Amino acid sequence: MINKYANKKIAIVLGFYNGNKFIDAQINSILEQSFKNIDIFIFDDNSNMKIELRKIKSKNDESKIKITKREKNIGYAKNFLLGLKEVGNDYDFYAFSDQDDIWEKDKIIRSINALDSKNSNTPKLYCSRTTYYNSECKKEIGASKNYSKKPSFANSLLQNIAGGNTIMMNNIARDLVIKTVQSKEYISHDWWCYQIISGAGGEIIFDKNKTVKYRQHNNNLIGKNNGFHDVKTRILEFASGKVKQWSDVNLKNLINFRYLLTEDNNEILENFRKARIAKNIFEKLSYYFKSGVFRQSKKESIIFTIGLILNMI
Repeated sequence: MINKYANKKIAIVLGFYNGNKFIDAQINSILEQSFKNIDIFIFDDNSNMKIELRKIKSKNDESKIKITKREKNIGYAKNFLLGLKEVGNDYDFYAFSDQDDIWEKDKIIRSINALDSKNSNTPKLYCSRTTYYNSECKKEIGASKNYSKKPSFANSLLQNIAGGNTIMMNNIARDLVIKTVQSKEYISHDWWCYQIISGAGGEIIFDKNKTVKYRQHNNNLIGKNNGFHDVKTRILEFASGKVKQWSDVNLKNLINFRYLLTEDNNEILENFRKARIAKNIFEKLSYYFKSGVFRQSKKESIIFTIGLILNMI
């Protein structure tokens, strides 16, 4: 199966910020993949430490690694999205990587198998589940959710199911995303990719298998998303206005690039926009249900409907 893809090339965009503690393990897990035709582009978001790759196993492997240091800190979302643009268009597939995970050995080939199928002219994004590990990546402590509903633009307006540390996309999807990287602000690079690729009629492939060992430690920008603690966190995000802020930013960006969206998805976007600004509760709910937006969990969909009524999304 690997020989079938011998001529394929993959660019891996790795976002780095003061991450020397775990970077060697992550890089080596990528270099030890069953698929070898890769280049790793590390984008240092103006760290106050120099990247130290101390345990890379061979000079040949070192030649696959390119490092760019930003002149100023631009935040992780922009760092990834600009990196996706800056690596160039010479690759068949593009993946994101965090600085502190460990990839399962078949992650890349599993991603390629999913993406390199029929409809080769369609933008495609692959993502998967992850396994949660302790900070030393020696003890398994959980796993990300197994979503059952089909990924869609309607889902992406309320929820991100595409974990950035699992994402790979084809070059058509990448070309679509880089048309949009001039926005002032993004909530996250992975959520934006889910929204704009699904919105443009692209295919989102969610793999129920787990392809990444995701460390849980104090420096995680985004941690695991299940359990009682996380439910409490989500409630606080509603109460603090974060959920509404996220919707504000995402909708502003989508409206700016609505020319890229399909007609049906533009209608979904418009109905959701009207639901958020409507003053009359019945009008608000009418537009909301007409939009068809949803969370993967029925319970969470109900909670978000209540959030809409209270002007919290």
